[in-house]
Amino acid sequence: MKAKFLDLVDYFETLAILHKGIQHTEEEKHFFRFELEEMLTGMKSNLNYPALILEGYDFNFVDEDSDNLQKRVSCTFMLLGKVSDKGDFDAIHTLWDKLEEIGDEIVVKILSDKRDHQTDCLAYFHARSITGTPITDMNLIHYGFRYAFELSWPVNNDVDPTKWSTNGSY
Repeated sequence: MKAKFLDLVDYFETLAILHKGIQHTEEEKHFFRFELEEMLTGMKSNLNYPALILEGYDFNFVDEDSDNLQKRVSCTFMLLGKVSDKGDFDAIHTLWDKLEEIGDEIVVKILSDKRDHQTDCLAYFHARSITGTPITDMNLIHYGFRYAFELSWPVNNDVDPTKWSTNGSY
C-alpha cells in the first residue's frame, strides 16, 4: 500500500484521541492540521489545550544512485498550551515540562507502532531525525514544542501505462 499524507493526518488524529493527556474528540477539539483557515477558526472558537497540531509537509525524491526511488518527507507537529499571565514563568516552565513529556510519549508510541507495523505511513520513520524546539507566541500567550521529523515512502518505479496516452510522440 502506498502511504499518503492523509494516512499521516489520520494517524496523528488517532494519537490525539488515544493520549490521555490530550483527549481529542469531535466535541472538544485538541487536534488540528496546520491549515490557515482551520487554525484561525480554531484559535478563535474551539481550540482546546493541550493542542496537537500536525503541520503540512515537504518532500524530495532520493534514489541513492539505484532504482529504489524514495519520497523523503519532512514533517512537523506542535504541542501547544496556554498561560494567560506572560510573566508567570513557573507556570510556563510547568507547561513546557508537561508538553515535552507528552511529546516524548508520542515519539515512543510512533516507534512502537512502527515496530508493530500498525500503519504503512510509519514504515520508514526515521527516529534519528527527530528534533524538538520550545516555542513561544507571546502575543497569543501560547507556549509549547515543535517536533520536526523525517520519514520516507517507497515510490513504485514502474510506469503505469494506464496513466499515459499512447497518442502522439515526444
